[in-house]
This record gives sequence, structure tokens and C-alpha cells, in this order.
Amino acid sequence: MGTMYLLLLFTGVLAGGQAQRHFVTAFLENYDRTSATTFQLYIITYNNAASVTVTVAQPSFNQTVVIERDKDALVTLSYDYMIYEKDISSKAVIVTSDANISVYAFYTKNNTADAMVCLPQEELGTEYYIFTPGTGGINQFAVANGINDAVSVNITVSGTIIFNGTYYGSKDKISISLAYQQVIQFQSTSDLTGTRISSSAPVAVFMGNKCFAGPGTTCDVLVEQLYPVQNWGRYFAVFPLLNHTSDIIDIIAAYSDTRIFIEGSKGNTTQYNLAQGSHVKLTLQDRILVNSSKPIMISYLIQQSTTGPVPDYDPFLTTVPPIDFKRNYYKFVTYPDYYNYLLIVSQSSADTDFFLDHHPLNLNNAFVSELNGIKAIEVSLGKIGGQHEIYNEASAFVIYVYGIYHGVSYGYSVGQEKSYPDPPLPNATEEPDNPVVLDCLPHGAVYQIPLRLVLDAQLSVQDIHLEDPLCQAVEQGNFAIINVPFNSCGSRVLDEDGKIFYVNTVYGTIPDTSIHRIEVPVQCEMAGNETLGINFHPKVTDVVSQGHYNISLKLYEGGDYIKPIALYPFEIDLPGNIYVEFQVDSDDKDLQIITENCKSSPTLEDTAQSYNLIEHGCFLDSTLHGYLITDNRQQRFSFHVFKFDDFQEVYLACNVVICHKSSVPNRCTQGCLNRRHKRNIHSPESKLGTARLSQGPVVFKKAEHQHQQQHDNNTLPLSSFVGALCVFGLMSVAVLILQKRYYQKQGYSLLPNTSNIH
Repeated sequence: MGTMYLLLLFTGVLAGGQAQRHFVTAFLENYDRTSATTFQLYIITYNNAASVTVTVAQPSFNQTVVIERDKDALVTLSYDYMIYEKDISSKAVIVTSDANISVYAFYTKNNTADAMVCLPQEELGTEYYIFTPGTGGINQFAVANGINDAVSVNITVSGTIIFNGTYYGSKDKISISLAYQQVIQFQSTSDLTGTRISSSAPVAVFMGNKCFAGPGTTCDVLVEQLYPVQNWGRYFAVFPLLNHTSDIIDIIAAYSDTRIFIEGSKGNTTQYNLAQGSHVKLTLQDRILVNSSKPIMISYLIQQSTTGPVPDYDPFLTTVPPIDFKRNYYKFVTYPDYYNYLLIVSQSSADTDFFLDHHPLNLNNAFVSELNGIKAIEVSLGKIGGQHEIYNEASAFVIYVYGIYHGVSYGYSVGQEKSYPDPPLPNATEEPDNPVVLDCLPHGAVYQIPLRLVLDAQLSVQDIHLEDPLCQAVEQGNFAIINVPFNSCGSRVLDEDGKIFYVNTVYGTIPDTSIHRIEVPVQCEMAGNETLGINFHPKVTDVVSQGHYNISLKLYEGGDYIKPIALYPFEIDLPGNIYVEFQVDSDDKDLQIITENCKSSPTLEDTAQSYNLIEHGCFLDSTLHGYLITDNRQQRFSFHVFKFDDFQEVYLACNVVICHKSSVPNRCTQGCLNRRHKRNIHSPESKLGTARLSQGPVVFKKAEHQHQQQHDNNTLPLSSFVGALCVFGLMSVAVLILQKRYYQKQGYSLLPNTSNIH
């Protein structure tokens, strides 16, 4: 067979996941150290097959499993790896993978169980607060180092702990040092909620109870991996599970003077003021909304066991994710022989928008409740174990997964993570009409070549590689799949005629020679300038397809850009500032971004009464303030928001231009252009289209009073309100991401008969 040459030019599908993954987890002590007690790790793959290795330092454990794409595998650790020492041990469990995976951990025994989500390295932090279910049984928490050679850990106690024979009371400090793969576990009969963990580098933290007895139940293990303070939120919707009326939630604050407002289903509001590390424990009798002035964490302890198909199940413990909805796709795991349930919390206006395991959600097995536009759908899944997926084309959401049976239960939540795998790519088990496919993604490309072409060349899949021979293909079904990153593996960036190309070559090489039987140049193209428009309209459309990259918009409450506006309607006082951030999600650090135009108008139509904030990259409003950022993939600015006469809402539309540093001059480096240069920036090559995203609204505080005051001042013209106040109506709950999911690709969908989706 002669050398094969093929040039592939594809418009990329959008994806935001990361490739290699690293997890740190631990097997906390159960009250029963027998062979019946195990620590089971369910590992799920996504777009690519994965080689996953699970290791423990001592006792030594090393197991590698190879999992096909869109499949799962189980790795089980015996009770030998349970932490029962009263000092530091080397039992931290490390999970590494060469591709995207999710990991769920199940504690199993004949008469006790629980589960937790294992967090990847990206989700770990340096500050945590412990919560435990109260007095009763043995409360415990553990700190594990699975990233750095050594890390210093400081523990500020809340409650009482005896460690190495020394008594530590509230506000006493314990300092330790953990080497790589070391873990330490603390136990106490007192409530340890509010204990603070701080470390010199990111660590993994776990909590629970060795033997907890709820009302009418016997000894049960409770476990949960904790999110660091950086992942906490301010807005929560808490719905009772299994229609309970006496479960317990615990709200803990990380900062002093944290004001918490709890709204009940009958419109009643309760307020609390918490100091740093303090908490309030409440009985959850009905659904509630929680709004906090500063980040908080909420735990949920299910303790009632009198409803459901069995009357004698045990408690379980989980965290409550904040409702700054980011994801519209999840994979999750249920445990066999349990009555399993899925709770979906979202702002979706239509229950039929959800698809579970490739089928429309069956509401015949569901219980639906709602509070102020936030909806909860509790779905009975039955005694079905294994992996599942849930998807909504239009709306993001969070989920809870739980199961009950005689004397046992488990539960965990998903949706608080900031990094997560992408949905799977289209099924590649059958050869398409076009035998080779290149998908250009924001962080790289994925190239697939039929195995028959590889075999015809008398090569193996391992002989397929990029310019860097270490970047090799893997076998998936009838194809050899190879990832082509833009910033490694020999990839280059070329600038030709104002267009940017990411270039590499796929080779099929005879082993131990320099002879290539397959040689395929691959290129991903982007225009030198790409314009994406973001307009806010009443129709909620928070996921669309546009361009080669994910581009996100966040609004913040302050110039420190720490607290994004996450819950709407959002009220703002006169006068006030609004803080805006645009960001391109790509590994290519040579990308650039500029806000080309921004204007506002008092109605949803594009009226003559609109007011230009930014035009041709020039700040027209005197209150606009730009922030210096070293990353050219971001742009931040703020301004005094304003209002129009006789209107209580203002709508915003912005156009954002993406450029590449290698294309010079480009629109991003030109900055502000005066009217003489307007013709240059309106060329057809500089604009790809407009994407419309929406959700909200944001409203004025004391609007009627302010409006009357304006009339008392003889109704000043619009320009007088510049620097006063503007409110964006119908905006995103969180990050508005231009994203093309695999469901939207032609010829493959979870939705039946949806080939018209674009």
C-alpha cells in the first residue's frame, strides 16, 4: 500500500473537558472491619477509552483497568485499606487516568452503606470546614495528600478531639505534615462541625460518622468528600428527599457577618447572622430557598425512614449544591438491589426537556414540586444498578442520586464541581460514509481512522502517532482514535492569508524504523477575527452553537471578581456598579479577545432609544472602567449602571471579537478605532454570527420611589442617568457558554427524530 495523504478541514464542535485526570480519595473507618466491608470505586469513561490506575502506598495496592469509551469498570479495595490508625498512615487512594473519567465511591457491607463523589485534583483546595451529623456515634474526618511531596496542614478544632494522647478543645490548633499518599483521620464523640482545615497546598478532605444511629435506625456509616471553600455558593434550593418532613440540614459559614435568608414555601422568611465557622442546624419540613450574603456550605442528613418502598432504611449524608446551574449533562451510578432515585433541581420550564438514558423522562414514576421558579423532579429508577446519564437540551441543573433498602441506604449529589468531563462524542462503532473524521475542538482535535486502513497497512493501533511519537492512538470500536492537542505533540500554528491553522500530522510508522505507511496532514482552521454576538431576549436559550470556542460571560457583584451573580431576579440599589467578564475557554494562550460593541435599550426591541456603551472598541460612557489582565483571553470592565425614563428594566447586547496573536495586525490589537476606521472592522471576514442567550431578570430596588423622584426632578434626559444605574433583564444564572453538545450534531442525538437540530 502506498503512502496515503489526506487534508481534512473541519469546523470544530465545542467541548470544555480536560484530558488526564487525577483523583485523591480515602476509605474512612467503618464500625465493622471484616471481609464483608469493601470500598468500591465505580469508574466511568466519556469520549475516549481510558487506562486507569488505582494505587495505595501501604499496604501496597496497584491495579490498572482499561475501559472502553462510554463504559464503566469497578475496582474494589478490601477492608485492609480502611483507615483505623490513630496517627498518619499511607492509605490515601490515588486514581489516575489518561482520559476523562468520573469516579464514584461506595462503602458497602451487608447492613450499612453510603456513597460519595470523588473529586478530581482540579476541585481540591487549601481551606475546608468540617460538618458532622451531630452527637451520637463516632464523628470523623480525614485529610489526604495525593498531589505534592509534602504539605503542612493546620486544624482549628470545633468540639473536642483527643490526638496522640492530647486533648484539644474548641479553637485549639493541631499542626501536622503529610507526605505524598499519606492520610490522617480524626475521631470524636462530639460534634466537629465548624472545624477548619487549612493547608499549604491542595488536599482532599473527607467527613462522616463511623456508626450513626438515626431515629428508629441502627448503627450506620456516613461518608462524604468535602468541597473547599472556593467551591461554596450563595444561593441554594433545598427540596426534601422521598417527601420527608423531618430531615436535617446544616448551614455553615466561612466568613464573619454572613447574613442568611431562608424563604419557605408559604412565603415566610427567616434570617440568621453567622460568624466565621459557625453554623445553624434546621429541620427540613418543606422545600426552601436559601440566599446568603457570603459563600456557605449546606449539608443534608436524611434520617427519616418511614416513607418509600421499605420502612426501615438507614440515614445517609450529602452536600447541597448551589443553584448557579452550569451543567446540562451528567453520568451517574446507582447501586443494584436498592430502590434507586434521582432528584433533578433546575429552572427548566418543561419537564419533557429531560432525557434519561436516551429516552424522554418518564413522569409516571416522578414526583414534581416547585418553589419560585425552581423545580425539583424526583424520579424512581427502581432496582437498576450501573451507570446512567441525564440530559436537558435547554437548561442546566444539579442532581442527587440515592438508594434505600432494608437497613441500608446511600446518597450523593453532583453539580457543584467547576471542572467536569464533556458529553460523549457521536458513536464511532460503525464506519461512516466518510471513512476518516477530524473534529476540531477548543482544546485540540480528535482524529479517527477506520481500523481496516490501519490493518491494510499491516500496522497496529500503537503504530499510529503524531509528530511527537509518544502521542499515540487508542482503539475504540472499529476505529483508531488519536487526540491532537494544539499546544503539544508537535502541533504548530500557521498564519496564512489572515487565517490561523493548527497543524500536525498523523503517521502510521513501521516499528523501529522511520518508514511511514500512513501520513495524514491534519489542520484546524480559525478565522483571524471571529465575532460572537450576545443578546439578551425573553426566550431562555442558554446553550447554542457558534464558532470554534467556548466563550463565557459572567457578571460579578464586586471589582474583586470573586462573587458572580448567580441567582435571578437580582436586585440592585441606585446607584451601583456592574462588573462584566468575557472569557475564551481554550488552551491556546495566544488567543485574544476584545469587546467590539455594547449597547443597551429599555425594551426587548432594538429601538432608537438605545444607548451605546462601547462602539468599535471605544469606551463611550465616562464611567466605564477596564481592568488590566495578563491573560489576553479575558476582558473585564465595569460601569455605573443606569435606567431610562419610565422603564424599570434595561437590556444589554455585546459583540465580542476573538483573534489570534499570530495574525497581526488584528482587530484585538487595534483596540479603539475612530470613525475613519469603521469600514475595516465591518468586513465580512470579521463576523461569524450572533448567538442569543438569556435568563433572569434583574430588577431595581425601590423602583417606584426612584421613578417618582425622577419625575420630581423634571424627568432628566437619558444622558443624565449615565453613571446612575442600569439593570440587565433576563440574564444568565451563571456562565453563559456558547457550546455545541454532541446531541446537537447531525445524525446522532438522544432525542428521537431530531435531525433538524443545529
